Amino acid sequence: MKKSSPKKLTRKNWWLIFHLISTVLFVGGSFTQWVLMISALTANSAEVLRVSHHFMHIVDLSLIIPGLLGVIITGVFLSLRTHWGFVKHYWIIAKEIITLITLGIGSVLNIWVQSSIQITKAKGLDALTDPVYLHDRNMLIISAIIQTSLLLFVIVISVLKPWGKRKQQKQTKALSQNG
Repeated sequence: MKKSSPKKLTRKNWWLIFHLISTVLFVGGSFTQWVLMISALTANSAEVLRVSHHFMHIVDLSLIIPGLLGVIITGVFLSLRTHWGFVKHYWIIAKEIITLITLGIGSVLNIWVQSSIQITKAKGLDALTDPVYLHDRNMLIISAIIQTSLLLFVIVISVLKPWGKRKQQKQTKALSQNG
């Protein structure tokens, strides 16, 4: 039986490790938001309701935003410094688009979290009858479903790498060799 030697830690490997850690922060933060959302939905005290939204903001600042920034920075480096590139493969283009969409969703999500914090701080459990709070809470749920689904889809396509290389890339290569 052939022994496998340990993999050498290259600069690219370190960037890939940081990319995966950033992904874990981002996805872990997204699932933590779900726990806090369930806490807010089932709250039977004003303090639990307010604190659930407050901790959603803390998770955003401490896990989701650093994770997203890490994914973007390491993804750019890995695209520049490896054979994957920015637009050579459809699955990478999909990841880039989805990352930008989740950035946009997160920006809007933060507005609803901040509004929910202010309303629950001012009204306590009476926030549960406030139409603005109920709208914000519903939008948080909808956007969290979308964002978490997109993040899980990115993980799936990162593993499966579907759709292959772009045909345009192959044609450009052929033209440069013939020209």
